[in-house]
Amino acid sequence: MLKKIKVEELVLGMYFAGFDDAAWMHHPFWKNKFLIKSPSELQQARASGIACCWIDTAKGLDVAAAQADESVPDEPEAAAAPAPQAPELDPELVNAQALCATAKKATQAMFAEVRMGKVLDMERCVSVVEEIASSVMQSPNALMSVVRLKLADEYTYLHSVAVCALMVALGRTLGLDETSCREAGLGGFLHDIGKAFIPHDILNKAGKLTDEEFAIVRKHPELGYKYLSQDPNVPDYARNVCLYHHEKIDGTGYPEGLRGGAISLYARMAAICDVYDALTSERRYKHAWDPAETISTMATWNGHFDRAMFLAFVKTLGIYPVGSIVKLESGRTGFVIRQNDKDLTRPVLKVFSYNDNRAISDTEILDLMATPDADKIVARGGEEWARVSHLDSMQLLSTRALS
Repeated sequence: MLKKIKVEELVLGMYFAGFDDAAWMHHPFWKNKFLIKSPSELQQARASGIACCWIDTAKGLDVAAAQADESVPDEPEAAAAPAPQAPELDPELVNAQALCATAKKATQAMFAEVRMGKVLDMERCVSVVEEIASSVMQSPNALMSVVRLKLADEYTYLHSVAVCALMVALGRTLGLDETSCREAGLGGFLHDIGKAFIPHDILNKAGKLTDEEFAIVRKHPELGYKYLSQDPNVPDYARNVCLYHHEKIDGTGYPEGLRGGAISLYARMAAICDVYDALTSERRYKHAWDPAETISTMATWNGHFDRAMFLAFVKTLGIYPVGSIVKLESGRTGFVIRQNDKDLTRPVLKVFSYNDNRAISDTEILDLMATPDADKIVARGGEEWARVSHLDSMQLLSTRALS
């Protein structure tokens, strides 16, 4: 019998049957359902940031039984024949989850203060960016994989975190020094601060914006710049990124229609990072795009981005960015969970198949670098991503998706 409980109520001996309102690829376990037998599995569940989950009381302990037996040790018989266990979550991912949660709270507080007309707490902003930059420089895949899986209602806040992380990572690929990477990160963190002044009903509207509403949304760079300019503690480069992150190399961007080299280095970086995260994120009015398909599509937009910088961005994320769906020679499907720096064509995958009910089954972790003969990628899985993520199809870019 399935029963919904709080994740914090999970104990050893319960039969985990899935998180509430969380897609399979968004949670930390490699199996969908299993008997909880180790403390590490409890740690993974509680570190996920998801509030509720389901248990099967016919296959494991119920809440009441668990409370009554919580001091009783596991019986030897159970230890002699343990159920299949999920592997321990990479400590780097656990740390990234914790950082992501902390950064999200700080960003929420920042936007709330801006809406109330308070002065920006630059010390807190710099501290958050320092932590994000340190995480990216130590293990870029971990934080970017965690922050990529944000939900639609988290977008406004975690978008700032994601763009910050992407800016730092891109800066490293471009050969910028650590100080410059952190400056780029701060610009990315503050780039959308002007959206704090856009009415919620417009910013979060599920349907198509009217021309008047879209014109209001397009004011966010100037509104953000005006706000940041009131504070002498905000560096010029951060204000510049805020104002110009929607400019395009061919001069068709806004608010000033700048061209080429007239757009600052950090603003050109932000234009790429902002669009990529927007397109690969779930929004109220659009579904997330497959990361690999997003990179492929962005590459066709002549005049939109600094070309050399965009190629560096592709190198930063890899041919198959974290979160991409790929098709394998065996007929199975793979979800990219980590890059292999020595060979970007052989990432680490969460491989799965579909059973007769079209549910995900037979999951395993496959490192194509460590076991090159086990299987190989034969194609990007754009349409497979649509099926897994409940998308109808890869839709053409709308101007709103980049606002």
